[in-house]
Amino acid sequence: MARQLQITLPEDTMQLLDRWLVSSDYPEKEYNNLINEAIKLYIMEPQRNYLKQQLKERAIVRAERDLNLAQDWFSPEEYLW
Repeated sequence: MARQLQITLPEDTMQLLDRWLVSSDYPEKEYNNLINEAIKLYIMEPQRNYLKQQLKERAIVRAERDLNLAQDWFSPEEYLW
């Protein structure tokens, strides 16, 4: 279900939206769709960045363990060759 919201944007923001809609290959050239997607991306970006940072930190913490496991795995194989 969609809800209606009335907003007022500065003229320069409206000009920016107009230029982008005209020049882009955005499939649905409507303010509603563009603003909806922009808000979703804006809100989700910090969440994505947080998850990326968490993955990086955890990988660094586990790096030594993972390296040891890999070395243990490949050691017997080296003896076979």
